[in-house]
Amino acid sequence: MATAGEVITCKAAVAYEPNKPLVIEDVQVAPPQAGEVRVKILFTALCHTDAYTWSGKDPEGLFPCILGHEAAGIVESVGEGVTEVQPGDHVIPCYQAECKECKFCKSGKTNLWGK
Repeated sequence: MATAGEVITCKAAVAYEPNKPLVIEDVQVAPPQAGEVRVKILFTALCHTDAYTWSGKDPEGLFPCILGHEAAGIVESVGEGVTEVQPGDHVIPCYQAECKECKFCKSGKTNLWGK
């Protein structure tokens, strides 16, 4: 793609503080590093975990943040060493890391975890 290797600018709804209005603004997104993938998000949803973080009750919630971890999009560019996806692939990102050892990771059902 034309923007591979470049910093891109995109719109995001940024939460700067708990329970305060989100701010729609331009954000800079760096090119992917080794082992990373940059995805053009086409669709996203907010779920109860986003609401929990935004409420300020999530002890792991950090601000500022961009909520909406449930998404679907197209791979825009990939970092060095990425072999499982390529630019143009349609993907549903999962924010959970894979252990590559449990029965779910070994079966390809990495949205679950069995340890």
